[in-house]
Amino acid sequence: MKKTTKLFALAGITLLSASVLAACGAKSSSSSSEQNLSFPSEVKQDGTAVADAQLKYAFVSATTSSGLLIDELTENTTDSTFGGMVDISMFGYDGDRKLDDSGLAKAEFDVKGKKITVSLTGKDYKWSDGEPFTINDYIFTIKSMASKDYTGVRFDDKFLNIVGMDEFVAGTASDISGLKKIDDYTVELTVKEMSPSMMYAGGDVPAYIQPEHIYKDIPVADWEKSEYSRTAKLVGMGPWKIKEIVNGESITYVPNEYFFKGTTPKTSSLKIDIVSPDTIVSEMKAGNYDIADMPVDQLDSYKDASNLNIVGSLDSAYEYISFNFGKYDESAKKNVMDENAKMNDVKLRQAIAYAIDTKTAGDSLYNGLYHPANSLIISFFGDIHDSELEGYSYDPEKAKKLLEEAGYKDVDGDGIREGKDGKEFKITFAARKRTEANEALVQQYIAWWKEVGLNVELYTGRTVEINSFYDAIQANDPAIDMYAGGWSTGYDPNPTGTWGPIAAFNMSRFVSDENTKLLNAISSTESFDDKKNVENYKAWQKYAHEQAFAIPTFESESITALNKRVKNYDSNYGSASGKGIALENIELTADKGVVAE
Repeated sequence: MKKTTKLFALAGITLLSASVLAACGAKSSSSSSEQNLSFPSEVKQDGTAVADAQLKYAFVSATTSSGLLIDELTENTTDSTFGGMVDISMFGYDGDRKLDDSGLAKAEFDVKGKKITVSLTGKDYKWSDGEPFTINDYIFTIKSMASKDYTGVRFDDKFLNIVGMDEFVAGTASDISGLKKIDDYTVELTVKEMSPSMMYAGGDVPAYIQPEHIYKDIPVADWEKSEYSRTAKLVGMGPWKIKEIVNGESITYVPNEYFFKGTTPKTSSLKIDIVSPDTIVSEMKAGNYDIADMPVDQLDSYKDASNLNIVGSLDSAYEYISFNFGKYDESAKKNVMDENAKMNDVKLRQAIAYAIDTKTAGDSLYNGLYHPANSLIISFFGDIHDSELEGYSYDPEKAKKLLEEAGYKDVDGDGIREGKDGKEFKITFAARKRTEANEALVQQYIAWWKEVGLNVELYTGRTVEINSFYDAIQANDPAIDMYAGGWSTGYDPNPTGTWGPIAAFNMSRFVSDENTKLLNAISSTESFDDKKNVENYKAWQKYAHEQAFAIPTFESESITALNKRVKNYDSNYGSASGKGIALENIELTADKGVVAE
């Protein structure tokens, strides 16, 4: 069994541009009316919906699908998008990504008693094959994922937090004492610690489900190769079921007549194709697809297409610059900070932040769709984001002043600063190989730092292939002083998994007593109170800004292109969505896609 740290299975938290974990196939984005978006967040068109139309969705990716479809085992967004049309999770959520009663079940929290009651929201639910769905399926899935034979990466601290789970995993108990079935529709989970992350989708309440009537006869070790996990035999609780699969390329779906909401999709079928980012613009202009999330750096090539409507939304993701402060101690399972690390100088880090002009870069390189980020808790998260935090705006004179104060001076008059000891001072900077825009951004960063007297050189002399980049960062290659990374945060805003003292994905290895104290406050039961929750998040944001152990650079807009035969679409999420982003709710007003003039 691949057991992981809490972060690794936050599933929403992924390395940007890397095919690692993805909890759900849906795009993580937000469209609050308070957000300043470049495009409308919804489309409503006149016209009568046609019968028997097929909705065509382009999943934009440079890689193919592995063919694995069940959420317990998928490890990339391509697979989980395909599987997520059928294999949905247990809970629904509102526009703030908090769990509500819009899904298969609701969760009620007894904070003092350390209990979570999970209750189905209906008593006559059925799987897509017509078999009854009960709380037994949920219990079965939890126990199966705790098996020593489980091969996925989703078994994590949220499972180990259940009382009796350690003993069950170790084989010293035949059952999980903290898992108490009340009736066919209700289970009570007793946990070791309550966490505010339990309130959020993708947070600390297990949400995976598989049909016990099928998987009980399949050894857990064989789930990954089972035809029920890879073929049209996939059974789920979602709005669709699979009709046809073209391996690695596309899946065609038809409505699930047993969908628990009592409704059926508005179109007679759905086809999802993997489409290359190199060809998606021409495919959309040709009317071959109805919906696609588009490359933002190609915006000028499609924003005015006569056959398309463009919708914008904030991504649950951010870019940042951080530093190499130490290493991860595998035996102790914690981060160890080197107090003598080259970049362990707060004024140096602040100067690096003030030296770069993210506003100009976002406007010129990303068509204004990359916005300067002022905090490591991005505006996607609404009230807990500190919109009043000043952030690091472009101020090269302030950067120079900070460097002088810190003792980095130009000793020999060549325009480049020496270190505090008067000797040559060079910073090695690692960056991912991504788009042409990113290549230009990296070079511009280096030029801006040179303007304030810092000698910054690229690790390996060039940008690094994404997987090799993160291998080097996670291993804390001593040749790297500073790096530009990115996170997709998912719906749980808790930063402990990325910046906490024991988080393996805190690749900077920054650790301090104050940081740990503030993160613990965010994770404490007092944060179940909304007011206190906001206070705790803002206190950590202020500290993170002051210490500059990670410099938030950009948050971005996601752009979705819609063929003009799409009648309705909004980018609100969860139960806040009217007709929405859910593909089953989309109607089409013509038999074929509209072609660009």
